[in-house]
Amino acid sequence: MRWGDLPSHHFFAIIMDKPDEQFTWTRNILPKHYMLIIKRIEYFCEKYSYEKAILIFDSITQGEDFVISKCIANFLFMSKLGKTFDRILEMPLFVNSDATPAIQIADIFAGILRHYYENRLDLIPNEQITDPFELWINSLFLQIKNKTEGVKQVSSNFIEFGFYKMGKNF
Repeated sequence: MRWGDLPSHHFFAIIMDKPDEQFTWTRNILPKHYMLIIKRIEYFCEKYSYEKAILIFDSITQGEDFVISKCIANFLFMSKLGKTFDRILEMPLFVNSDATPAIQIADIFAGILRHYYENRLDLIPNEQITDPFELWINSLFLQIKNKTEGVKQVSSNFIEFGFYKMGKNF
């Protein structure tokens, strides 16, 4: 496969219902929603023969960034599934979204997804959406959704959908 044949822009998202309590990083275990997105990145890289992918996060605080980094390393080096991954660099980057355009784009996309699901537009047929704001959000959502794909797990042929909606559990 040539470089020009590789997909240029694909987006993956794990969509959670708003949890009843605020999430805090207190353990050395990677939360489910992080593991789910990392799986999609790994399988995408495998499918398109990308050698490595780096995880880039919006920085929270130095302490929380350290805990996230430790949880990712624990997942990749200590879990049965994580040990099978060889495409994810084990050292994530943490950047300030105010100064990093790519992270700003991810924030915008996340905001669109949040509005889409909080307004429950996923449960309304497109032709029944009449509010101008909701029509706009729906239009933006459909454009983003067209830039995702499901990727198969090589070992089982199970499809990891590009957008995955999970409940409140993390």
